[in-house]
Amino acid sequence: MDRAKKKFASAIDGLRSLHNRTEINVDEKIQSEHCRFTRVVRHGLPEDPRCFAYDPVQRLIAIGTGRGHIRIIGDAGVDYLLKHESGEPVLHMQFLVNEGGLITSCGTDSIHLWNYRQKTAEIVHTVQLSKESVSCIHLPVAGKWLFIGTDKGNVYFLCLNSFLLSPYVINWNKAIDLSCRVHPGPVRQLAVSPAENTKLLIVYDKGIVVQWNLGTREVDRYPLDPPIKSVNWHFDGRQILTGNVDGSISLYNHKKSTEAIQRTTPHGSGPCRPIQQVEWKHMSETESIIMFSGGMPTDDGLPMPALTILKGGKSATVLEMDWPIIQFIPLNQNIWNSIPQCPHSVAVLLKHDFMVLDLNQNGHPVIESPHAMNIHESPVTCMAYYSDCPLDLIGALTLVGTKQRNKEFSARSWPVTGGLGRECATGHQELVVTGHKDGSLKFWQETGEHLQILYKLKSSSHFERLEEMETSDKVSHAVKYIELCLESRQLLVAGISGQVTLFRFTKQEICGTIAVVNIPLLGNLSSNLPNNDFDKSPVPNGPGKEIRRQRKIVSRESTNSLDTSDSGDERIVPFKVRGAPVKRPPGFVPELACFVPWHSHAKVDQITTICLNSSYGIIAIGTSSGLALVDTTQCALIYSWTTNELYGSDPTPAIQLSMQLSDAASPLEIDEFENDDTLIYNTDTGNYTLRSTRNSLTPSSNGFLHPGEMPTRPKSAANSSNKSGGMMGLFRRNTAELAATIRERYQGNRSESATTDRPDVEHRGETPPPTPNEGNKVQKAGRSHSVKGSFIRRFAKSSSSKEKKEVKIEVDNQSNSGIERSRSFHSHISEEGDSQRESPSSGRQLNTSSPSTSSQSLERSMSTQPQESITSLSFIHSYSKKNDSKMSPCLWVGTSAGASLALNLILPEDRFTSTIVVAPSAVEECTVVRLKGQVISQSFMDNTFCIISPASESYKEAAKEQSATSPDRSLLNRVNTKASLAPQYSSSIDSNDEISQILIVAAENEVKVVALPTFSQLYVQKFDEIPLVKATPTHIRGYPCLMCLSAAGQIIMLSLPSLRILQTSTIFPHSVEIDDPLCQKTAFSDHGLGVYMASQTEMEKYTMCSEIAEQTGESLGELFVPCEMPEQPKNNSFLKGVSSIFGGTPRNDPNDIDAILSENMGVKNSSGVNPMRSVARTIPGPSVQMDRAQAGGVSAGQAAAMALQNLNERTEKLNATVDATENLKNNAMSLSSRTGKLVEKYEKKKWYNF
Repeated sequence: MDRAKKKFASAIDGLRSLHNRTEINVDEKIQSEHCRFTRVVRHGLPEDPRCFAYDPVQRLIAIGTGRGHIRIIGDAGVDYLLKHESGEPVLHMQFLVNEGGLITSCGTDSIHLWNYRQKTAEIVHTVQLSKESVSCIHLPVAGKWLFIGTDKGNVYFLCLNSFLLSPYVINWNKAIDLSCRVHPGPVRQLAVSPAENTKLLIVYDKGIVVQWNLGTREVDRYPLDPPIKSVNWHFDGRQILTGNVDGSISLYNHKKSTEAIQRTTPHGSGPCRPIQQVEWKHMSETESIIMFSGGMPTDDGLPMPALTILKGGKSATVLEMDWPIIQFIPLNQNIWNSIPQCPHSVAVLLKHDFMVLDLNQNGHPVIESPHAMNIHESPVTCMAYYSDCPLDLIGALTLVGTKQRNKEFSARSWPVTGGLGRECATGHQELVVTGHKDGSLKFWQETGEHLQILYKLKSSSHFERLEEMETSDKVSHAVKYIELCLESRQLLVAGISGQVTLFRFTKQEICGTIAVVNIPLLGNLSSNLPNNDFDKSPVPNGPGKEIRRQRKIVSRESTNSLDTSDSGDERIVPFKVRGAPVKRPPGFVPELACFVPWHSHAKVDQITTICLNSSYGIIAIGTSSGLALVDTTQCALIYSWTTNELYGSDPTPAIQLSMQLSDAASPLEIDEFENDDTLIYNTDTGNYTLRSTRNSLTPSSNGFLHPGEMPTRPKSAANSSNKSGGMMGLFRRNTAELAATIRERYQGNRSESATTDRPDVEHRGETPPPTPNEGNKVQKAGRSHSVKGSFIRRFAKSSSSKEKKEVKIEVDNQSNSGIERSRSFHSHISEEGDSQRESPSSGRQLNTSSPSTSSQSLERSMSTQPQESITSLSFIHSYSKKNDSKMSPCLWVGTSAGASLALNLILPEDRFTSTIVVAPSAVEECTVVRLKGQVISQSFMDNTFCIISPASESYKEAAKEQSATSPDRSLLNRVNTKASLAPQYSSSIDSNDEISQILIVAAENEVKVVALPTFSQLYVQKFDEIPLVKATPTHIRGYPCLMCLSAAGQIIMLSLPSLRILQTSTIFPHSVEIDDPLCQKTAFSDHGLGVYMASQTEMEKYTMCSEIAEQTGESLGELFVPCEMPEQPKNNSFLKGVSSIFGGTPRNDPNDIDAILSENMGVKNSSGVNPMRSVARTIPGPSVQMDRAQAGGVSAGQAAAMALQNLNERTEKLNATVDATENLKNNAMSLSSRTGKLVEKYEKKKWYNF
């Protein structure tokens, strides 16, 4: 039955859409080849780091991760990402120093050789171990053999020229002592002597250390007490330093390994934790520096990760870390280990951080990194991206951000300066704003593919958590939404616990307070029913009624945001604004704070969307229950609705009232009714009448409501008000005592008032009719423009039947007796004969004949109604109703039920004495655009198919009051698309004069293009199988289009306005829900650019524009920069080669490791099979025909380039030879000429003239 109903409803919707559809032919210039998904760059610390390596000549650092990624970083702008297709974790890495190669060992027991000499690095060779797993690798500087330790305790040797294993193998059972009855465990470290490359130290997992001589196969074993965790050679190769399990360090002589020369425990004589890694370097031949991780005392409770630095035995520095230390590498001035290395800094890789410490400065401070490794300092919860940010805003943020720079950084510049930085591919100034869990915001400059911190802001510094909320896990400062106006420099930040803050940018230090606005409690009526003692008594002759007020507006001088006086609502606000005025530094300064209350701890009213318009001076806050508008000029609440009340609501009242002060003791506050329906009490007849002024507010031509200009009202309403002589508005005293007196008086007169023709009015918190004496005192006077303390009441009457329940007001109009006017504030079903406009989430019908019921039945009725939330908000100068003649400021609202509707904003010119009027069109005139699924985006185009955005106020350092009251503020939309690149009608015949503006509404299951003001459908694109979760208009090569993110993790590009699918590319390897936190951490921007959090610690930038993708490829920098290798120190030992001097025949050098390991290499056994094939097999890479396969690790392209360079050099030398020959020829001819002249001169002379 339900399926049949759905099919019938779908058929009806199809017929309706065909009836309201207009066909146009548009010639779009954008094509599919203009779109191409390309990942541009990735920033941040790699997630789950496992190891890292350093090239001391190229000055590059590579970090391997648990996801199979490799990040290679160098100087500013040098940041490259390499990926293993298997996705297995990278466990070990070694650079081929100054050769453009990188060796990685992954969890699949495979070893890869990367070549990064070209711009796109690739794997050129792979070795796959079949029976054993790689536990460690070691590559000496300028070595040609890779030492591989396995989990079974064996050591293999891999030739880097051929990438084949040597038949030379060190088996564990030959290395350890025969008296050892247990397996020593995996090989944890390998270290070659800097003086003799045939001496190899092998460290096993169980603390056994042996020294193996590759030439003689002799073994020297070190004592097992205490077990050794790490070793390091002295630069002369004569001594060995070990880090032990008991936290001690020991010094051994390599010729006498049975006994330690010296042993000490740096952190006391008590029990200490193991030393995980030890490094022994020398500043000179006599001055040493020892660095080790671990070794801290065990009596301090939890293990504290620390790095200890001992300098020459004179000073000891212990650096406590926030995260466990994975690995550290000293950055040496000399790359060779056979001479003093002279380390100047040390790079430390932590579990969630990466830093470089200065070893030459006292205290060893951190060296400031040009790379953004602290994005995740607090977890990122949301982000905003602006690909075309004004340059002056970037400069202003940089200026105020320099004062926040950490002064504890070292004065030393960043030492990892390898590579050539990227060039800017787009030429735009790009800004990224990240919101974090601790309430902080960070502003990053993304220009030039280099992420740099500009400014930090703490949005939680002005909030204070209530004492009763200290233990609540639902109270958080986490940032949920960010809205930044680039022109006015206004920032709107929404928190996850219902707090919203408006910031204004200032260049000077100011001292001020924060205005506070409490949003009324929205949601179903059951949550708004007051719970007072006087309500417990039964009410005779009438149903229970509910009056919901808006909260008071707390002024700037107020120090507490909790304003619960005279309120019957049960509301929870977890925060309050801190007290007295505070001096705030330049930057974004909080000006206004809004609080969305909770119904209870179990039912939290979440903020679902926010929107800011600096030109209109309005903040729109959408929640899971309704909508609230806040005036940023007056710092006051304009109005608030539940979501269902938006359908067919009347204009909100303009607070421009005439009154004379009563001589009552307490001040009077004017109560306005919702939708400008004024409930009037007639002192002569004692009856109430309801004067309606809906559909009568008319703004002036420029969109403003000028001072002294009241909204025009229909004649019928004016006549009815004139006929009702002696009428006056209801007033309420702003004291709790008066409210109690009113309740008592009204309870006594309730039975009498129930018998009259006026509607029943409930006693809960309502002001009673004024007495005749009070009525005579109230006369017309000058206007009183009151915002603070203004209340707006909504009168509702509950009625129900067994089948349908409704909340309505029945009022007998004095001028038109017998005509019944019924209104429902929660379903808004108009009377029969009027065009209906009802909430998509409420399908109930009006039942005027049903009797009244209690509030309990009303509560059950409202609890069964599905909740509809606000999901999209957009300010624009547009049409709010069908066939409207002119445009005006509007707020377009999208809901979770798939409805998109407009609210008309009437802006007064004098914003300080008049309030904004929100005037939705009449029930019979208003049109709702209905879609399938939740509305996720609303954007607009003008009649020339150019994307437009709302007007914004320009930034002024002067006082905001001047700009707020200026009549020159523009309300016109801004055109973002170049007219020459916008789509055009296929022919002049296809042009439609009725299309003045175009609305593009994107929902989960479909995207619609609607013409305004006719509200006719132009195009539609369905997404029934895979819904959309995010959509934003953008430009590709200047052509307008719509960038969408689907639930399958794909980016879909749609042309505008025809909604053709241009490109579909996968960005996420998994599905994405619409409420997934990843959606908040993904941001789209103009030019087809976007950013997203690729992991908890990394941010990635991408583009959908093929032009930018090509420019990105061309602007890539260089990782490998050719430079000379430092000369290796010579071994001047006179014993070298002695054996060959006195021998009859020359013999191989016993220290020649190449000859030792290459012996019998490639020799097959009796079966004709290489015996090493059973241990590992070589998998050639795509560039197998590179010269590096023979020697050096040069790719084929690099080899061709080198050959071309040699040819050019030969040509240059030949040209130089030709030039020299020409010079010799010219010199010879000149000499011949001078010789001839000399001969001729002397021939003319006689002999006697000599």
